[in-house]
Amino acid sequence: MNRTRVNNCLQKIIVVSVYISLSLFATEPSKKQNPNKVSEFADIDTRIYKEEMLQNFESEPFGAIFEPIKTNATAKISDELPPPISTSEHYLGIYVASPETRRVRLEFKNPLTVTEYCRAFNLWVNVEKIFAHLTLIVEDREKTRHFLRSELLQFRGWRRLRFPVSQRVRQYDLYLNEKSSLKLIGFEIVFTEKYTKGKLPLILVDEIAAEVRTKYEIPPALRK
Repeated sequence: MNRTRVNNCLQKIIVVSVYISLSLFATEPSKKQNPNKVSEFADIDTRIYKEEMLQNFESEPFGAIFEPIKTNATAKISDELPPPISTSEHYLGIYVASPETRRVRLEFKNPLTVTEYCRAFNLWVNVEKIFAHLTLIVEDREKTRHFLRSELLQFRGWRRLRFPVSQRVRQYDLYLNEKSSLKLIGFEIVFTEKYTKGKLPLILVDEIAAEVRTKYEIPPALRK
């Protein structure tokens, strides 16, 4: 009889202990997310901005894309050495014809238009450590032209270059629902040193794209 009572007491103690443990676990406050933690916003940038392809040189001949070149260089669409991306088969090749060449400028027959807010332009470039800068010519909503210049092209092979668009380039974001566009007029290569005739540079360009986000707009329900 005593043994039975002892067993019953032990069972009650075990049950009470388990109940208390579960109660404490249930009432323990859950860990709150830190709104300032960097990892919580790691992918927010990819949800706001997207990349819009402007020209990949895949479907049109050279003459349909650019105005005639007036500098001492030749250019054509080629397919022998595309950049290391699966979507590219053709690229633009620019061949400098003379060591006296100081500037090569190409302008699009129809400027590449960006209708959404643009924070940067990206493009692939292939050079052999040349003493030159690549500059994008951009026209903003006020018809003012801006020149976005790269660092000295002192690298070999294909590299993706990024050209941030500064606040000086006026876009449509001054007012809600304002309609305007940004235009890429063309680009130029400016050489800082003279080359020997046997070492004239070759510049390859491909996949011109823009980093854009959606315009600020008033929701339809609030427009009435």
